[in-house]
Amino acid sequence: MGTTQENGVYGGDSPRAGGFLGGAGVLDPPPDCRRIVIVGAGGFGREVFQWARDTWPGRESLLGGFLSDDPRRLDGFSSDAGIVSSVRDYRPIKGDYLLLGIGVPYSRRRVVEQLESREGRFLTLVHPRAVVSPSASIGQGSVICPFALVSDSAVVGRFVLLNYFASLGHDASAADYCVLSPYAALGGSAHIGEDVFLGMHSTVGPGVGVGSRSKVSANSCALKDTPQDSIVYGVPGRISRHVDVAGPN
Repeated sequence: MGTTQENGVYGGDSPRAGGFLGGAGVLDPPPDCRRIVIVGAGGFGREVFQWARDTWPGRESLLGGFLSDDPRRLDGFSSDAGIVSSVRDYRPIKGDYLLLGIGVPYSRRRVVEQLESREGRFLTLVHPRAVVSPSASIGQGSVICPFALVSDSAVVGRFVLLNYFASLGHDASAADYCVLSPYAALGGSAHIGEDVFLGMHSTVGPGVGVGSRSKVSANSCALKDTPQDSIVYGVPGRISRHVDVAGPN
């Protein structure tokens, strides 16, 4: 399969021959990019700002600031950029590209859909200290943080967050809008559906499927298939249905 690129998204073979994908220049912003705006100005948004500086050295001038509905969200924090607009008031201008810097699962899809309805365009970020197999696939808008691992033939959907040291084993897949907290792991051929949240140090066993909108609690292990809208907790994981799947408004 050949390499394709669209809005900073690669599918199929890595553009780097031999070895695993990594290093500066991976998924460079398109030539028409004039400004990169981080969506979200909380703790994770500030981290994404730093990861973008690491990923695209020499292009720091493109980092134009943050979107946040709280105009004081950055108060008390040292930052080289400020809040340029609220999410609700933002209208893309020519050359704008966005990076998703929201870590709260129920907010991610809602905000992305709002911005895409206004023709907002999202970049994909793969940190140079992440390890991504040339045979893996990374979807548009996803953020792969330092020391994350995406192994052979693994598939990462759109707007997925792999936090530091999170991993997908060979042939594993994470569907759109999933969040893998630090040290969360999918075993080989495991699959998690859309909007799944994996807590810190949680594990999905090899070949196991976790249904959409489910949560695997911190330090818990899903060792059997899990229906959608469930919570997995404990080792081995026990499965409980949960009611609040949408989160607060």
